[in-house]
Amino acid sequence: MTIRLIYLCLATLLIPVTCIKAGDLPTPYKTTYMAKYNGMAVEAKRELKKTEHGYRLLSTVKGMLGGMTEREDFHIDQEGNIRTDHYLAEKSFFGIQSSEELVIDASAGRAIYTRKKKRKELLLQADYLGPVSYQLQLRNDLRACNEKSNEQSVLFTSPENSNASPVKKTPSYKVMSRGRIKDYQFEILGEEIVNTALGEIPTLKVQRIRKDAKRQTIFWMAPAWDYLMVKISQQEKGGEHYEMLLETASIDGEPISLSK
Repeated sequence: MTIRLIYLCLATLLIPVTCIKAGDLPTPYKTTYMAKYNGMAVEAKRELKKTEHGYRLLSTVKGMLGGMTEREDFHIDQEGNIRTDHYLAEKSFFGIQSSEELVIDASAGRAIYTRKKKRKELLLQADYLGPVSYQLQLRNDLRACNEKSNEQSVLFTSPENSNASPVKKTPSYKVMSRGRIKDYQFEILGEEIVNTALGEIPTLKVQRIRKDAKRQTIFWMAPAWDYLMVKISQQEKGGEHYEMLLETASIDGEPISLSK
């Protein structure tokens, strides 16, 4: 796999959303991370598990001064699309509690967002993703690119100039976030070796494109493990910063190591 092939393959993806292929359903996993929140050590866990009606993405962060739980329930429809069913985030830091919730009413074609006394309704569209499930879709799309690049060499140039440089496209998703529909776009920064408790892991470094330079979100994802999140770094406008570095992981109940 090369960065060039990933770039070229992304130009062929159905953007904003590429469906999950039939028979290629999400694989459950569990991960733990060494994490820091504003310089303080915290414990972080992430999990994708099957439920009675589909799947649940669950993230928890716990430290001496509080913690956060974030979960999103979703299912895969007959066309292979990720469909969010419910989202809930609960935070408690320095004794201050807060929560936000996204309830999907599929029969009415709407999503209802609540936070404190704030309430908003959104009209659902087929390509809308949830506050967490977009990360799963990003993994799926990068994996699809890797599989495609292994099958054939693809070259895209400007139609006006056959000698032009290849066209670079970025993964793009419409995400239901805090009562609004936001366009999440990403760019691939390059390949990078990340030193973890499991050893040195080759990763693809992917950054969310933001208009506000003071905010930054970067993912380091392992191609060998279906683009599992190895490292996450987020910088907020107000100065808040957190970072998560992979410590342990299991996929479909089997612990993973660098030898696999």
